[in-house]
Amino acid sequence: MNNQKIRQDIFKFLKSHGIMTLAAYSKEPWVCTVYYGVDDQMNLYIVTNPNSKHGKYIANYPNVAFAIFDSHTKVTDQKEGLQGQGICTMIEKQEEVVRALKIWHQANPGIESRITPEAVKKWPDTKLYKIRPTQIKFYNDKLYGKKEYALLDL
Repeated sequence: MNNQKIRQDIFKFLKSHGIMTLAAYSKEPWVCTVYYGVDDQMNLYIVTNPNSKHGKYIANYPNVAFAIFDSHTKVTDQKEGLQGQGICTMIEKQEEVVRALKIWHQANPGIESRITPEAVKKWPDTKLYKIRPTQIKFYNDKLYGKKEYALLDL
């Protein structure tokens, strides 16, 4: 499989979903569920509280893992989902916050008037983070068959 085709398949999958399981760790692992948006370079953007357990873990150790899948998939259905790892950092520059929040809102419409760039700047419990994936393992029985998956190093 060529990398460009794999990248297109993964990007299409990422755009068609909007919630992920995010794993962070410090002295112990922790998982959480977050909504995300994705840009053309497959960077993932989340809004979360830096004072949450995962927010504190990320501040100390930015390496994270994530999984995105349809939780309604039955064990007998064709599988489709991805697992990945990357580097997660808080976005602090205002122009980057504006850009990232626009991406996040496109994927998660309905609260644009509540989570604004001004709110992100002012509220201590609402911050934007960027996850730069370093590797993605994509399972898709329809595209790659039951025993195959695509692996993309970024």
